[in-house]
This record gives sequence, C-alpha cells and structure tokens, in this order.
Amino acid sequence: MSALFLSSLVVGVCLGSVPWSRQPISLATIASATPPTAHALANGLTRYQAGDVLGAIQQWQTLVSVKSSHGSLRTDQVAALKYLARAYAQVGQLNSAIASLKDLTHFYRQTGNDQEWGRMLTEQAQLYSQLGQQDQAIALLCGALAEDDIDENELVEKSTCQADSALAIAHRLGDRVGEAAALGSLGNIYRLQGEYEAAIEYLEQSLAIAEKIPHLSYQIAALTGLGNVYSNLAQRTDRQLQYVQQTGSPSLINTQTRRANQYNHQAIHYLQTSLQLTRAQKDPVNELRILLNLVLPLHHHWGRGEWNLGNGDGLVSHSPRLLLEQATEILNRLPDSREKAFAAIRLATLWSLIPLSAKEEAELTAYCVGTEMNAVSLNWLHQAIAIGQRIHDSQAMSLALGRLGHRYECAKEYAQALRLTQQAELLDSSQETRYLWEWQAGRILRSQGKITPAIAAYEMAVKTLNTIRADLAIANRGFQFDFRDTVEPVYRELTELYLEQARSSSHTPIPTPSPITAALQTIDSLRLAEVQNYLGDSCSLPVVSKPVTLIDAKTAILSTIMLGDRVAVILSQPQPGKGLQSQVYWIPANRETLVQTVNALRRQLEKRSDLTNRYLTEAQTLYNWLIRPFQARLQQSSIETLVFIQDGILRSLPMAALHDGQQFLVERYAIASTLSLTLVDPVKLNPAALRVLAFGITEPSMVEGPIYFEPLNYVQSEIAAIQRLFPGSEGILNQEFTRDRLQQELAQNNFPIVHLSTHGKFGIDARDTFLVTGRQERQRSHPAGGKHPPAYNEKLTLNQLYQTLRQLKRGNTLELLTLTACDTAVGSDRDALGIAGLSLQAGAKSAVASLWQVDDQSTAQLITQFYQNLHQGMSRAKALQLAQQSWLKASPNSHPGYWAALILVGNWL
Repeated sequence: MSALFLSSLVVGVCLGSVPWSRQPISLATIASATPPTAHALANGLTRYQAGDVLGAIQQWQTLVSVKSSHGSLRTDQVAALKYLARAYAQVGQLNSAIASLKDLTHFYRQTGNDQEWGRMLTEQAQLYSQLGQQDQAIALLCGALAEDDIDENELVEKSTCQADSALAIAHRLGDRVGEAAALGSLGNIYRLQGEYEAAIEYLEQSLAIAEKIPHLSYQIAALTGLGNVYSNLAQRTDRQLQYVQQTGSPSLINTQTRRANQYNHQAIHYLQTSLQLTRAQKDPVNELRILLNLVLPLHHHWGRGEWNLGNGDGLVSHSPRLLLEQATEILNRLPDSREKAFAAIRLATLWSLIPLSAKEEAELTAYCVGTEMNAVSLNWLHQAIAIGQRIHDSQAMSLALGRLGHRYECAKEYAQALRLTQQAELLDSSQETRYLWEWQAGRILRSQGKITPAIAAYEMAVKTLNTIRADLAIANRGFQFDFRDTVEPVYRELTELYLEQARSSSHTPIPTPSPITAALQTIDSLRLAEVQNYLGDSCSLPVVSKPVTLIDAKTAILSTIMLGDRVAVILSQPQPGKGLQSQVYWIPANRETLVQTVNALRRQLEKRSDLTNRYLTEAQTLYNWLIRPFQARLQQSSIETLVFIQDGILRSLPMAALHDGQQFLVERYAIASTLSLTLVDPVKLNPAALRVLAFGITEPSMVEGPIYFEPLNYVQSEIAAIQRLFPGSEGILNQEFTRDRLQQELAQNNFPIVHLSTHGKFGIDARDTFLVTGRQERQRSHPAGGKHPPAYNEKLTLNQLYQTLRQLKRGNTLELLTLTACDTAVGSDRDALGIAGLSLQAGAKSAVASLWQVDDQSTAQLITQFYQNLHQGMSRAKALQLAQQSWLKASPNSHPGYWAALILVGNWL
C-alpha cells in the first residue's frame, strides 16, 4: 500500500478543507443572553476552549433541546446551534453538524435573513464534501444542473445557479463575503473531484473578491486552496509520468517532468504566500494545515535539486524537516479534535517519507518503503489513537490503528500487525477505507502461510471494492492515478492466490467454483474497475449476466494475466454441460522481457519501410509464448475465432500480426478482443438493416497545443463507397462535421453504425482522449502576438462523445463504432485501454479502430472490404479477418504495418 496514498487520503478528508464561512466561537452572543442561558453558553465555551469538546457539546445540546413556547428559536439557541455545528465537526460527528446547520438554515429562511441562509448553505456544502458527497455539496452551492446542460469545458456562472443556492443568494444580495465563501468552497470541491481547471478558476475568483473586500481569512483560504490544487496537479502529473515512461519517448518524458516541476513550483508559491499571511494573523490551526500541505511539494523541490525558486523570503531554503518540527510544535498546543488526530497521522506518514531519496520515493508502490519503525512516527500514531478514543471518533482511531498495523506488517511482527489491522476493520464505518484494512489483513495472513483465511480476507476487500469502485471514480478523479498502487494490487494478489491454489490442489478435491474460474472472475472484476477508473465518471457499464452463453464450440478465449514478475495465459473453451473449461500456461519469460518484446514488435510494425522484416523475430516469439502451448488443442477443437482478454501492455499490440513461422495468426483465426466477457452483448448484425452515419475530414487540421494533422485524401472515396454499399447511409465532410450535427443526425434517424474518419488521440486518461471535428474556431489571441490568430479544430472529447451518442433516437442501438486514423502511444497500456473505454462510453456494442496511424489509402481499402463482408452477412470478426486476408493475398509480401493496425473490440458476432 502506497504511503503517499494514505497521506493524501488524510489530507483530502480533513486538512485540505477550509472553513470558508466559519467564525471563531466567542463571547459576543453570551452578553445579550438571559442569565440561565448565558451560563450554559459560557460554560460550554469554557469547556470548548479547554479542549473538552464533548463536554461543550453536552452543554449546548441541553440549551437547544428546550423548545420555546411558539416553536421558534431564541437568539441564544441560534448561537448554540452555530457552536454545536462547529463542535460536532471537530469530533467527526459530521451528520450531527449538518443537522444543526439545517435547523439554522430553516430558521434564517423563515425569518427572512437571506444572507445568513446562504452562508449556512455554504457551511453545509463543506461538510457534505468532507463526507465525500460532492454532488450534494455542489447542489447546495449552485443547484443541481441537468446532465445535458453540463459542458466539461465551461464553468457554471453565478447567474445560472438555482435561486435558492448559496452562490445565487450571495450574488443577488451583493454579499461579497458569502460569494467568496461559496466560490472558494466550489473550488475545493472540484479539486477533490480532480476537476483542476474548474477548481483553479473558482478559487481565483474567490481570491479576487477577498482581496477587494478586503478579507484576510478568505485570501488565506483561497491561496491555500490554489496551493493544494497545484500540489494535486503535480502529484497527478508524476503518476502520469509512470505511464509516459513506458513509451520510452525522451521528449514526452521531458515534457511531463517539466510540467510536474512547474505545478510543484506554483504549489509552493501559493502555500508559502498563504503561510506568511496566516502567521501575520496568528492563526495556529490554519498554519498547521498549510505547513503539512507544504512539506511534500517542498520535499519534491529539494529532491529534484531545484534551487531557483523563491521570492526573497528564504522559506524555500527551509528543509521539509524544519517545517515538520514547526508543525509538531503547533500540534502539541492544540486541543483534541478530529483535525488534530488526522494531523498526527499525517505527521507520522511525513516523518517516514522525508528521509527518502527521490529514487526511493519513486518506488513507493512497494508496501514497506519509508515505513520503518522509527520512534517519532510510532509516537504520533499512538497519539492519534488516544485522541480518537478521548473524542469518541472511530474513523480517526481506525486510520491510526490501520497505519500502525502496517508498520508492524513491514517489521514482520505479524501477530501484532494482524491484531491492530482487525481492530481498524471493526472501527471503520467507511467502505472507502475499510477495504485497505481487509487487504492488509490478507497480506499479513498470506505472509504467515495461512492461505485459506488470506483468500477470505482478500475476497472481502474485493467485495468492498466492487461495491464502491464507481463512487471512487466519481468522487475523486485525482484518485485515478493512485489506482495502480491502491486498487489494482488487491485483485492481482487474490488472482495469484487462486492460481497457486489451483496448482496445489491438483491432487486434492477441486473447490467450487474451481480456483481457475475464481481467478478469471477476479481479474474480470479488475478489468471492469480499470475501465471505470479510466473513464473517471458515472458511465454505467452494460454488464451481461451470463457471458458464457456467448461462446460456441468454434470460439476460444485467451486471457493474459500479469502477476508480479510472471505472466499467465489461460485458454478457456466451452464444454457441453460443464461451462467454460480452462487451462493455465506460464510463459517462460519475466514481465520485463515480455514488455520489451511487445514494445519492440509494436515499433517494428509501425516502421512500414522496413524491407528486412525484422518484426518476424518478435512476432514469432510472442506466438510461441501465447499461442503455441495451446496450438494442438485449438486445432483438435476446430477453433475458428480467438477472443483475447488482454492484460497491460499486451492491449497495445494487434494479435493478428503474430506469426507461427509460416503464416500470420489472422490467416488461421478470426480475432477480436474485449475487456471482459461480461461487457459483450451477444447480438448478431442484421445486414439488411445496416445504415451508416459517416463523418470525415479530408482537409489539414490543427487542435490547440498546437498539434497538426495531415489531410486524409482518401476519406471522401471511402465514405462514397460506404454509401453505395448501404443505401440510406449519410456522409458528412469537413466543416459540416460538428458535434451538433452528429447529435442532430442521431436524434432524428436510425444508424446502427457510426463511422468517423478523422484523426484521434488516445491518452492516458479519458480527458486526454479526443477526436478532431471539422468545425474551426478562431482564437481570441495569438500566442505570438500576430494579427491573424490561428483557427483550431474542435476537439470531441470522450465525455462529449458519450453525451452526444446518448441522443440516439429512442429504440435505436449503436451496433458498431468505426474509428480510422486514430493513434495510441507505443508502450502505453492506458492508451490502448482508451479504445475499449471510448466504445463503451459511447454505448457501442463493438468498435473497429486503428492502434496507430496508417496511410489513409490502405485504411480506406481495408474498411471498404470490411463493410462489404458485413453486407454479405459475415460476423464482425470474420469480416475483419477476410478483409485483412484479402490484403495479404493481393500483396503477399506487404508489411503488416499496413493492415494489422485495425482491431475489433467488443462483440465479435
């Protein structure tokens, strides 16, 4: 478990939150209260300031529980409710805090105090955000918008917010303080969702208002929020760098590294500015938050050897260790609270991370890097547990106990580690963190050689993850790039345990389901989680309940699974009355060798000018690893179609190009791939009903970046051939190819096939994936200051395509999405995942797409032949196979780079 993940988890829950509209508890209201109630208010305040928050809550609860004769709240009860809301939040009782704020919101609305009504809505939103309920928080701040009204590239304006939302109320009243608070809260919420551009815009708006009022506390809050956004951007970019490094491209790696450094610089700038203002205001709680959030950016800055940052105040020359010492001094002075407990856990993590070198920090996916049993870290975890016990905060106790158990796990003191971990499980009421302790228990039990209980613990963790994975994707898109460290290993380690069980049970009764079947089901769950993580939103995946019925006697499934340094290949075939029967083969090469071989072949396939056929060495090696172990069985079963469920880097390679020494794999088998059998809907095409909606670009194009694309000269003839094949089809070119036109055509007509002949780029997440349309927009300013700014083509992002294709005429189904002239990066398994993700996001039953750019003349010939085969009633897989075979027959010595780029994903029938 990555130490960075847990530290960022704690920050997201607590330290990153800013009390935008909260004022400190004071004696102001007590003076105007009657003697009995004044005593209760003052007594509560005395206990609160002494650190007895629970005692203060008891006093104030007594006061608000006595209803007035007319049922309305008295002034002293209003004050007590405000105090209660803050006190409840201090001890982690967020639902009780929200209930108090709701009572206040109702009171202010009934009494016509709209300003306080709006501000209470903002406070409620902050608490809902801490609970992870970001949609509810946004609804309170601006109101829930209809999904069709949301454009990911545009901010919600104040004027478009619902009238009873916090931002609209503040804007209507001219309440600049309330407006700054609502905008700042929106910024923090969008940060937690990973929508960093929107977060920056809202926080900058809040900062601008706070500087004009002026309001120092809100300036600090906005600056801190901006620092946290850029810190998150730096972390996300570092995570993305792991994928970029797979490509081996020095320019991409340098660009990504430079971007991470820039974000880190900005984080330090905003946080140190905020820290200076906070110290001037003498606000120790805010100072602690900022110090802890500044440590990692400053540590990364030092670790990269960057010494040219700073604005003369000398702060950047301070060591991260000095900041931790300053944070420690402040923390020791604060009264008990949830925030203090979380800060103690955060300190324990940071004291372990700071001694790490840059290389060690880059290897944080190893469970025990940076988690030595040092006395400082252990002391803070024990303090966090004690604080949680005193304030009755089970979530704080659970986090501290779990982290402490992890330390003992790393020290190989397994009995103590398991005891602490199980205590964390029992106390944890949040599924988003409980799976971590279930996983940790599984690892510890496995280390003790207790395989059966270890499997049970892992199964619990997977069950929890399967329940929450969509929520994780929606709630925090920044979590996407922690996925590989914090979610993926749970599935893979359980899969490995099942396969170990299958090997050891060869002489014992086979459990039901069999270990191999259980392994396949587990890795299948991972693949569903992967695509949901890639998409990063609420797209519901169309899962088929009984996928085994898809497989006929002429079809075989080949699943590849990467487990640690080993790679398994599993052949599954249907057996009458027995379901799928599977056979496991472990390839005789480690994972690194496999990755190098796949990347070498992929690069050679793209070099169509290679006249020496250098690709054959790797193409035959991969055939020997993936196909030859099952060759006799495939031939004996008269298999005609191979469906690949690939893992990792293997997704970036077309299996059609594998070679047995005599012929390509596609010359023997029809080939398709899918992320999961449960995502395939077994519906055959009706050739008589096929009509195609085809869009294309023949002209040169350019998108913001700038990124230039060559003209596609053969697209017009390609679309003309489609229209001849399928009467009633429509072809739309160049400037007429817009998102609006696509949406209009789909809403008014029935097109089972959508064909897009345009440039496309598949990136490492859904936001980097786009298609190019023909619509051009002149930029308002030219970066070089010229008189004629460039006209950029519109990008059709994956999410926009999803929204557009949802406009299908009622009752219509998108059977096939065809994408030509698209491109994925060599060596990036995330890019290749994007093709499947895009087709699923678009609601298509299957997709045909290119893995790399091929000259459009070759693509036009292959696609035209593919459609001719579909028109004759062939299955999708057979139609693509015969199109590629026809090319080989016509050009027997042609390089596979011309024909192998096209792959079929999804339904192969």
